[in-house]
Amino acid sequence: MDRLLRAAGWCGLAFLLVLGVVAALPRTVRDELPDAVIGGAVIVLGALGARRVARRPR
Repeated sequence: MDRLLRAAGWCGLAFLLVLGVVAALPRTVRDELPDAVIGGAVIVLGALGARRVARRPR
């Protein structure tokens, strides 16, 4: 259960990180960026974070 919560935490952190980066972009770039790119970045960063949690020794 602890590992699941850590993985969820990493996914949440990835989501907030991507939102922060997108908010820092100029408005013209933000408007041209498809939603799929933002969602894909969240999924990739969340998967990397979950992998990091899963690799830790017991």
